[in-house]
Amino acid sequence: MVFFLHMLLMAIATLGIIAGVSAVIFFRKQINWLKIHKSFNSFGLLGMSVGISMAVIYVSGTSGKHINGLHQFIGSAAFIIAGVTLLLGFYQFKAKNKLAVRTTHRLLGRFSLVLFLTAITLGLKLIHIL
Repeated sequence: MVFFLHMLLMAIATLGIIAGVSAVIFFRKQINWLKIHKSFNSFGLLGMSVGISMAVIYVSGTSGKHINGLHQFIGSAAFIIAGVTLLLGFYQFKAKNKLAVRTTHRLLGRFSLVLFLTAITLGLKLIHIL
């Protein structure tokens, strides 16, 4: 059950991140695009936090020896980078060098999304779905 929750939460959270990125791409000319972007990405990162917690609970309930795979490494890196991206997103409004912070925020956001999708693919390979 915990493993299923991990998969479900990570899938929903990744869809939240994709929706947040889509808000920037498709609704940037709308008035509320930034609020939508912040909401979806914050929700996505919160969901990822709970999803990772479910994975830790699942692994601690088993042998605890399978935290060293590529799926786990890439997923953890994606989560950390997404957290930094979120912080940079909020910081960019107060930064002195707004352009540099905004550019870093955008690049890390794109990179973390690619890492999330890679982690999902590797996870599905681990459970023999792909």
